[in-house]
Amino acid sequence: MVDVVVGRSLQSSWRNHDPRHLGGLFHFIVRLLLWVALLAALSLVGWGLTAETRTSYLQSRIFSNLTRAMSFVVRPGPTGNFRFPKWGPYDERLGYAGLPGFIASLNADHFTVQRQAEWSGGLARFVDQGNYAIYAEKPRAGLKLFDRDGNPFYRASYPQRAYADFAAIPPLVVDSLLFIEDHDLLDPRNPRRNPAVEWSRFALAVAGRTAGLVNRRFRAGGASTLATQTEKFRHSPGGRTVGVGEKLRQMETASARAYRNGPDTTATRREIVTAYLNSEPLASRPGYGEIIGVPEALWLWYGTDLAEANRVLTAPPALPEQLARKAQVYRQVLSLMLAGRRPGYYLIENRAALTALTDNYLRLLGTAGIIDPALRDAALHTELRFETKTPPTAAMSFVGNKSTDRLRAKLVSVLHLSDSTPSIGSI
Repeated sequence: MVDVVVGRSLQSSWRNHDPRHLGGLFHFIVRLLLWVALLAALSLVGWGLTAETRTSYLQSRIFSNLTRAMSFVVRPGPTGNFRFPKWGPYDERLGYAGLPGFIASLNADHFTVQRQAEWSGGLARFVDQGNYAIYAEKPRAGLKLFDRDGNPFYRASYPQRAYADFAAIPPLVVDSLLFIEDHDLLDPRNPRRNPAVEWSRFALAVAGRTAGLVNRRFRAGGASTLATQTEKFRHSPGGRTVGVGEKLRQMETASARAYRNGPDTTATRREIVTAYLNSEPLASRPGYGEIIGVPEALWLWYGTDLAEANRVLTAPPALPEQLARKAQVYRQVLSLMLAGRRPGYYLIENRAALTALTDNYLRLLGTAGIIDPALRDAALHTELRFETKTPPTAAMSFVGNKSTDRLRAKLVSVLHLSDSTPSIGSI
């Protein structure tokens, strides 16, 4: 009896509904489910992108796998798969860009290559794609000369002063640099973070470029980080970012360099701070040439020795005169880090503008708690006093000068260089 009643009720309900109405309802439900699925997928993608910009998990996997295949081995004799850099201030200053000519000149003078680096296929492909070579870059170039008994009698380096490692940099300098350039670079909460890309800046730069197609005023703003700026200082043509392609090359190379020791970039990010401070170009002076790095500029522009600066900026001042000296040195270091934006303008053309910019950042640093009020106020009442002459170099004996001058002349001759070549002139 129940089956009969229920069956008749269903038949009656089906006859009372328009099949076209039911079909429309079915399509509506399908469309609704599709929109729900699409929104869920977009939400999932958005969550993934947000997590990736914060943790760099996928980037760490991709680039650490990529750089695992990048290596080199020093083997006897010349190798055939070596790529020489063509430009870049660092490559030119250290002589890497001139190696093909040097080797040819030395071969013509009966020298032979005893050992040379042989690249892996991964490193060769990475460079062939337009990127810069990945290896542990040294902050300084130098020359040592030994007598026949193996005793050194001449030694030179360029730049002469540099931070040996991250531990050698006063924490006050590190904190100030991060406040100016990249607040979260050393954040330990994200050990896989890619230090080459700051996504908010990158998005702003892309938006500015897009809006610049309509109005050039909107093209301001870049996506630079300490890592990409170091690539620019060292390897970009003329030390400049000439276009979008060069910016992407800097970002890709800096990303690969950040992960060359594995997915954890904690140690590498400290190395980036050191490399940046040692690589920042800070104008030039007659009688010396180009000034590279904050430690060297501190001596050449202000006459302040690096060892003294490190001691003063690290130790807490106990006396008023100690606070005054710390304020003076801190103001000098801060001004140099800021002058890197436009070195020639701030350090040579318009020092009043550098003074105003430094004062502004002293107030900002004080408000942010990077420096205490006593140091801020003391630094604000300190003047930037530039050296009028290049500080003297260490004295050398006449005999030593005579020997090195002869060897220097020989080097110039066999390498077919002019006597004014920077890499030789700085020796």
